[in-house]
Amino acid sequence: MAKMSARVAKESSGGYERVFGNKELGNLITKVHVTSIANGAELEKILSTCVENKIDDLDHFLSTDTMPDGVFLATQSKIKLSQTFDTVRNEPDFLVFAQTNGGQNCYVIELKDGHVFDTKKAEAEYRNLKDFVAKNAGKIPFTFSVFVVGFNQNSKDAIVSGFKNKISKDEAMTGREFCKLLSIDYSEIINVRKADQNENIDYFINELMKIPTVRQKVLQAQRNK
Repeated sequence: MAKMSARVAKESSGGYERVFGNKELGNLITKVHVTSIANGAELEKILSTCVENKIDDLDHFLSTDTMPDGVFLATQSKIKLSQTFDTVRNEPDFLVFAQTNGGQNCYVIELKDGHVFDTKKAEAEYRNLKDFVAKNAGKIPFTFSVFVVGFNQNSKDAIVSGFKNKISKDEAMTGREFCKLLSIDYSEIINVRKADQNENIDYFINELMKIPTVRQKVLQAQRNK
């Protein structure tokens, strides 16, 4: 899990400050929001670290006559560097290449730490995945499939619903399924991410109690019990 202590609260419109009428508290809640957003990038790094077969040079990998047996992962940063693919503004989070029963498959992956999104965002991201496939499927001898992975969700129906039904059930993938595809331990990753949660709680409470107004109200509430 991303650590709050490592985040820098970005300048905001002051929405949280107006909710509480307190700038310090607003800034702290903004930091919570920033940390939540950072969880997605942190998850991508953890998964990439756990995968044994990572592709360092995607163009070199694609230039081989026969794909080696196994499952291979290309991260977004490697996809962006590719000269083989057209990746302008629509590169996915991951490409997973797998050889199964003699068939060469390319899984185009959008990874989500959560699974509930607003309609416009869901529609735009799904369109980007489809555009990527439309532009690139004919360039290599692979069968392409698009998937939205709801990493913390075990229900494909919930993923479809959270993505505002812009994807089909066949295009939804749970975190467990994604880890199985990559031959990594889902439970181990969940436990690694949980390790920072207690630290985040402690940090949040400590920072909260540094705010004079909050501290005063907490102490008053304790006295009134």
